Amino acid sequence: MKMQYANYQPYPYYQNHMQSPQEIKKAHDLKTLQKKSSGLGFYILTYFLSMNIIVVGITFLLTVSTMLNMDISNFDTETLTQYIMSKLTSGPVFYYMQIFAAAASATITGLIYLKLSKTHISDCLSVKSVKPTMLIALVLMGLGVSMVSNVAADLVSSNFSLIGIEYSLNMDMSSRSVFENILYVVAIAVTPAFAEEFAFRGILMGSLRKYGNSFAIIVSAVMFGAMHGNIIQIPFAFILGLIFAYIDCKANSIIPSIIIHFINNFYSVIMDILQSQNIVTTRSFYIIYYSIFTAMLVFGVLAFLYIMKKDKNFLSISDTSNVVSLSLKEKIKCFFTSAGTATIVVILILETIIASVAL
Repeated sequence: MKMQYANYQPYPYYQNHMQSPQEIKKAHDLKTLQKKSSGLGFYILTYFLSMNIIVVGITFLLTVSTMLNMDISNFDTETLTQYIMSKLTSGPVFYYMQIFAAAASATITGLIYLKLSKTHISDCLSVKSVKPTMLIALVLMGLGVSMVSNVAADLVSSNFSLIGIEYSLNMDMSSRSVFENILYVVAIAVTPAFAEEFAFRGILMGSLRKYGNSFAIIVSAVMFGAMHGNIIQIPFAFILGLIFAYIDCKANSIIPSIIIHFINNFYSVIMDILQSQNIVTTRSFYIIYYSIFTAMLVFGVLAFLYIMKKDKNFLSISDTSNVVSLSLKEKIKCFFTSAGTATIVVILILETIIASVAL
């Protein structure tokens, strides 16, 4: 008898497991993005760990050196610990340590990541020149947002101080020399401007831009905020991360964010020097503080209006992506659930919790 196949239907198992070309493409894009995300997550992890290892290592060596060159028999444990910590957190030693740790951890781990991932530095780090007028406008606009963020952070910090929570390192800054002040500027304003922009707006955001600018901006801002390690700075650092990243994407260059980052930190350092070293009266300090804030805010608004006049599409971001099969939500989920990113995020959360509890 001749068998009839006209009404043949595939078994349900095969029906359910037959993927369309779109599903195959989506699965491939997810796998590719997850691999890239995990690699970048482990880069941020090694950046974070190496910075802390360098600080701990230098601290240990300096502690041993200090103890070998003093008679510790006259000190009890608590007094000796306080004495050593005062030596390590004051004077040029502290700033040298911060400068070296920040610069070395960002550049060395960054270069290792580029080598292992077979990525050319020009593929993720754009240093294209920007027209002077547009560069000035972008910097002023960025500083305007930064000033608002700084004042908001100061107000929040002051409220925390009222209930006994301090997020500042207790250092005697009243008797620093000119040379120590210069080192302070280099450690807090110059080095982070280059090291952190290289890590977050350079390697991290630059590597992810091919998956979409919006995705790269959000992810880099979240990681930048999380790296600051305390509950006061994290939200404001996240906002600054968004602004820095957005401006760099519009300029297609990392130069604007380096300048904004430097000036923002430099302003904070100068204000701290004026206040902690009693260079001006309290009244004069607040006049200077809010005068600069007001001026930067006004210039920021004017710069924004100028930019909007020159570029009507400034508030819209080009989001051309190599993974059109994935939505923004899917890409963000893929990034933060990858092995490398999940690991560093858990560590940063624990660090923030421990820092909060310790206070």
